[in-house]
Amino acid sequence: MIGKQRIWQTSVLGLLLASFSLFSVLYMEQIERWMLEWFMVLRPGTMISSLWQSPAMDINVDLYIFNWTNSEKFSDPTVKPRFEELGPYRFTERMQKVNVEWHDENSTVSYRRRSRFDFDPKLSVGRPTDPIVAPNLLIVGLYQKMVMWSPMLRSLMLLALNIYGKEQAMIRPASDWMFDGFDTPMIKMSKMVPPSLVPEMKFPYEKIGYAYPRNGSMEIYGHHNVYTGRDEFQKLGQIARWRYNNVTEASPRCKLKGSAGEFHPIPLVKGRPISYFLPDLCRELQVDYSGTTIFEGIDAFVYRGSARNMANGTDNPDNSCYCQDNCQEVRSGLLNISSCWYGTPVFASYPHFFKADPYYGEQVEGMKPDKDRHEMVIMLEPKTGMVLEIKARIMANLLVEPKTHLIYRTARRTFFPLIWADYNVRITDDLLVYVKLMPILEFVGKICGILGVVLGLLMVFWYPHQMIWQKSLMHKIEISSIETNSSLEPVKNNDVEDSPLLKGLQYAAAKDGAGNGN
Repeated sequence: MIGKQRIWQTSVLGLLLASFSLFSVLYMEQIERWMLEWFMVLRPGTMISSLWQSPAMDINVDLYIFNWTNSEKFSDPTVKPRFEELGPYRFTERMQKVNVEWHDENSTVSYRRRSRFDFDPKLSVGRPTDPIVAPNLLIVGLYQKMVMWSPMLRSLMLLALNIYGKEQAMIRPASDWMFDGFDTPMIKMSKMVPPSLVPEMKFPYEKIGYAYPRNGSMEIYGHHNVYTGRDEFQKLGQIARWRYNNVTEASPRCKLKGSAGEFHPIPLVKGRPISYFLPDLCRELQVDYSGTTIFEGIDAFVYRGSARNMANGTDNPDNSCYCQDNCQEVRSGLLNISSCWYGTPVFASYPHFFKADPYYGEQVEGMKPDKDRHEMVIMLEPKTGMVLEIKARIMANLLVEPKTHLIYRTARRTFFPLIWADYNVRITDDLLVYVKLMPILEFVGKICGILGVVLGLLMVFWYPHQMIWQKSLMHKIEISSIETNSSLEPVKNNDVEDSPLLKGLQYAAAKDGAGNGN
C-alpha cells in the first residue's frame, strides 16, 4: 500500500512545479525584463560596468575636409565660395571612461571620457600632408566676440587685427586642421596679455583645429554624470549633469536630457524617437524612428536623422529652448553649436546640407547631398536597446557675415562647410552571438515551462489515479471471484448425484426394500 505521506509530498511538489511553470510561460516577457534590469543596472565591479567603462567596440571615424578652391575671390560678393571635399581620413577611436566615481545617494555615476584616435593610412584616401585652404576661423570668432566688448577693448583688438589678422584664408596641412592643431600669431600675442587684465583675450587652448585637442584629452568632453538605473531603470545611462550642471551654459532654459551613448529606455517603442546628449554639440540630438529590419538574423529597430531633428524652433518646438534672448534663429537644417566652439559662430548640419533648407546649398558650390553617404542611421535591438550598428554623420559649418571692419567688409553672408565626420560602430561578433541566443533561450524557456506544467500535473494526479485504478481492479477481482464460486457449487452437486457409487447404493437400497416386502 502506498504511504499517505509520500502521496502528499508528491502532489504538493507537482502542484508547485505546475504553478511555477505556468507562471513562467504566461509572464515570460516580464521575467526577461526583470532579469535584464538586474543585469544592466550599473554597479561597481559588475561585468556590464566593466564593458561600459572600457567598450570592446572600436569606432571607425572617417573625416572629410572641405578645401576652399577660390578663396582669392572672397572679396567679390557675386562669386560663390567653391569647395572640394578631401578624404576620407580614417581614424580608429578607442574610448575609455576614467576617474569613475559612484554616487549611491542619487543613483548616479560620474566620469571623464578619454578617446584615442589612431590614423589608418591603409583605409584612408587623403594624406595628413594634404594642403587645406579654409576661412580664418580664429578671426571670424573674434569678430563675433567683439560685439559684446567695451569700445576701448574693441579698438585695441582692431588695432591688433590690423597687424596679426589680415588673412582671409588659412592654408595648413590636413593633420593640423584635424587632431594636431596649430598656433597663430594672434594666439601668441594673447599669451603675452595677462588674463586678469583682459580676460576676453584668453583662448581656451594653445592651438586651434577642428578636432583639437580631442586626441587623448579628457577636458574637451567635460565631466559627465549619468544615472545608474538602480532607483529608476528607465533613466539608465541618461545624462544627469554635464560639467557639473544640469543645463548648458549657452542654453540655461534647456534641461539636459538624452542618452550618453550606451543605453536607452527599454523596451524600445515603435514610433518613438531616441535621443543622445552629444558633448561635441553641447546639446541633445533626437533621431526619429524609421521602421524595422533584420540585422544579421536579428530583429532591429531603425532610426534615421530627419529634417525635423535639425529644424529650428519654429518648425520644431522641441528645439525652441536652444535659441532665446539675443539668439538669431536660422533656417531649418542647422543647429547653433557656437557655445561648443567658445563663441565662434559654428553650426551643425548633416553632411553637404542633406535635408536642410535649399538656401544653404545654393550659397556655395560643391555640395552633393547623397542619402546613402550622408544620412544618419542607427540600428538597435528592441528588447535590450543594444547598439547593432551606427552611422552617425555630422558636419560643422562656419557662418561668415559682412562686417564693417577689415577683411570681411564685402563678404556675403555664407555658411562655410568646414569638416564632416562619419562615425561607424558595429556590434562585435562575440556580442552578436549573445544577442542571437536570446530568442533561442526564450523559446527553450517556453518549451521547458510547458513541459514543467505537464510534468507537474502528472505528479499531482499520478498517485490518486493509481489508487483509483487499484480499487477498481480489486473490485473487479472480487466480483469475478464471487461469480466463479457461485457457478462452481451446482457443478459439484451434479457430479455427486451422477456418481456411480451413489447410484449403486441407491440401487442396493431399493432392492433390499423389495425383498423385505416379499
